[in-house]
Amino acid sequence: MSWHLNDLTLATGAPVGGWSPSGYVFEAQGTQHVTYVSTDFHIHELWWDSNGWHHNDLTNAAGAPNAVNAGTGYMFRRTQHVPYMPDGFPVGELWRENHGWHYKNLAQAAGAGGTETGGASGYAFPERGTQHVNFPDLSGHIQELWWDSNGWHHNDLTNAAGAPLSSSNPRGYVFPAQGTQHVSYVGMDTHVYQIWRDSNGWHYNDLTAATGAPLAQVNREASGYVFPPAATQHVNYVGLDNHVNELWWDSNGWHQDDLTAITGSPESASSAPVGYVFSGSRHVNYLGVDNHIQELWWDGGGWHHRDLTSAVGASATIYAEPRGYAFETQGTQHVIYMDDNGHVVEMYWTP
Repeated sequence: MSWHLNDLTLATGAPVGGWSPSGYVFEAQGTQHVTYVSTDFHIHELWWDSNGWHHNDLTNAAGAPNAVNAGTGYMFRRTQHVPYMPDGFPVGELWRENHGWHYKNLAQAAGAGGTETGGASGYAFPERGTQHVNFPDLSGHIQELWWDSNGWHHNDLTNAAGAPLSSSNPRGYVFPAQGTQHVSYVGMDTHVYQIWRDSNGWHYNDLTAATGAPLAQVNREASGYVFPPAATQHVNYVGLDNHVNELWWDSNGWHQDDLTAITGSPESASSAPVGYVFSGSRHVNYLGVDNHIQELWWDGGGWHHRDLTSAVGASATIYAEPRGYAFETQGTQHVIYMDDNGHVVEMYWTP
């Protein structure tokens, strides 16, 4: 069982990147997909099947506007979706079905006006047959564009929940065990908040106040995920002391752990920690102050730490922060980042 290194830019002959590398899995087809924005403002995809890694210019394939930035892609039923902020346009998405890649102006489709800022991120709610794209506007309101069988709609989540203003890009997820949606963010007051929805509508919760947790760094994301085996929720963020913190929920409510203190791992640099689940374990990746990619991982024995940069012998110069995901059908884990040469690089674990 070990970690390995793969330069996806060299493997595919793809253009160098500018920012926004992230990955997701299409389990039904047994493929992996990594998207990023190149220096010419095109969104590119590096994708893997049993024949290896390939490259596709999604902007050209879809005839889409250039990108300012791109969010993490996601699957919905048997379609792929990459939300992004086009240059000079409202929120859009690149999406693919059997006939290829297409572009849609989501804000226009939903009848949402106003000026957008920051980044757009999306997720699917399979049990409800809906898609959701969240982004912050210039006033700090979190906006949602959501799709059902009647098309795209718009909702101001800050107004709907009466929630405090945001200083960061929001990140959403679904908690299937309770049939709820959750959007996490850092407020302008450095508290970590969640706007969440159940059958009674949208609500908000001050997770910092609920747990007595350390204050968060503004403009850095607080991102969440669920751990199905324990029916728990987990939100990671960086505190003012550069420690990686976890806010987690079980049937007894919200709790807080300082993962940096627990594991003795390096402090975080200009990075937002992002977590994922793999085969009954939890994993949180971030960029340390030593410019190494660090992994905090949990199993039945508690939290552990691993320096992934040292483990694979990678360059210590990172341009864009790491994003991890699991490929359960292959039994592998993957951490994607961009080096200072603009190459998209993969660290991957095999049993």
